[in-house]
Amino acid sequence: MSSVAKQLKFLNKISSTTKQAQILLDAAKYSGIKLTFQVENHHGHMGARKFWHEYLPTLQFYNPNFKINVIRIKNENKKFQGVPCILEILSNDNNVINSIDMQNKTDDTIMNEFLKKIEHKPVPEESLIKI
Repeated sequence: MSSVAKQLKFLNKISSTTKQAQILLDAAKYSGIKLTFQVENHHGHMGARKFWHEYLPTLQFYNPNFKINVIRIKNENKKFQGVPCILEILSNDNNVINSIDMQNKTDDTIMNEFLKKIEHKPVPEESLIKI
């Protein structure tokens, strides 16, 4: 596959195939989200990493001013389980208005919980971009 074909496939994944994240957020209510999880997948952090990779590019694509802050913590001690695995929804004054414990959850479950906790509208069909 050529590099152009790979780029088109990636852009289409972001803009048109990740359906759940094709939403519009109210910029007057939300400034962004903050995800905190560890670099490694152990201790229930795999779902958070997959959520970051699968859903957040689409969310950012349709909400370009929505800030997404990802904090990945390197945990050298595989026995230490105290690294947080949390998604925080931030108001315009950067206060946490809601949060989701992502530990031991799948990326789909995290996205469903996010959609329940944030006011949103689906992107209108005519506004979806496909290359």
